[in-house]
Amino acid sequence: MAKKITCLGSFVMDLTCRVDRLPLPGETLITDYFKMGPGGKGGNQAVAIKRAGGNLVFMTKVGRDILSQVALQSFKQEGFDERYIVTDQDFFTGIALINVDKNTSENSIVVAPGACGHITDGDIALLAPEIKSSDIFLTQLEVNIDAIEKAVQIAHDHKKIIVMNTAPARELSDEFLSRATIITPNELEAFFLTQIEVTDKSSAGKAAKVFFDKGIKNVVITLGKKGCYLNDGKIEEIIPPVEVNTIDTTGAGDAFTGGLVVALAEDKSLLNAVKFATCTAALSTTKMGTAPSMPYRREIDGLVKKAYGGL
Repeated sequence: MAKKITCLGSFVMDLTCRVDRLPLPGETLITDYFKMGPGGKGGNQAVAIKRAGGNLVFMTKVGRDILSQVALQSFKQEGFDERYIVTDQDFFTGIALINVDKNTSENSIVVAPGACGHITDGDIALLAPEIKSSDIFLTQLEVNIDAIEKAVQIAHDHKKIIVMNTAPARELSDEFLSRATIITPNELEAFFLTQIEVTDKSSAGKAAKVFFDKGIKNVVITLGKKGCYLNDGKIEEIIPPVEVNTIDTTGAGDAFTGGLVVALAEDKSLLNAVKFATCTAALSTTKMGTAPSMPYRREIDGLVKKAYGGL
């Protein structure tokens, strides 16, 4: 069996509209497309991991409301252990308001984390044995930072591989960042954390050096349509995107991180893990939605074979 992955992350309900273009400040647009579905960076990455064949324990938090019922049903369908889907009595289930440009597939998102922004010490205590018995710990920055810091510290103390998806961009101490084994920002998050505008291999290399100086040993920066940048101190490469029929890029970064972690859990090299992640992300853009768009292993393996001849 592949190595065990434990993930602490967010669940939010995605409320998505497709529009002719993204609205300007103060502007109201009319659309005939609306869809509601499960999402959140943690939830999306967890679904990506499960569908790609990962051995996963996932913790998040929902409210006691109608949206939580949808969440619990979706988690059950994906095969999550419901002991770690915690219900909060005081806060609402998180939501994300998403607009997708139907012509470019670009998106804009506003998130209200709700319950998953209130992970408690008791919740972390519940998850701690799973972190200690896992091989890889994955987290993002969409739940309250104090909970993330405590979970990361447990993983660090027990010498786990820590994959940190620095999304959404938040102020982080160098001490906290240094705990990460692998960091996976996009170009905007990389700029936020390094103050270096990442546009190509050269500028990505400068950003990677800043991360290295903070104590991080492996840097993977996703670059959207330009692919992604990889630097582990020995290999430095731009991995180009895999061509597919893209209709919605929402959640592609989460698909990438989920795919990356699954490949690492199967002892693939970081370079091959990035290629596997690239195919996972590409496939997610061929369907609408976030968690529902995450591809299954047979699809990923097919695209990996087509793009790379296998890994």
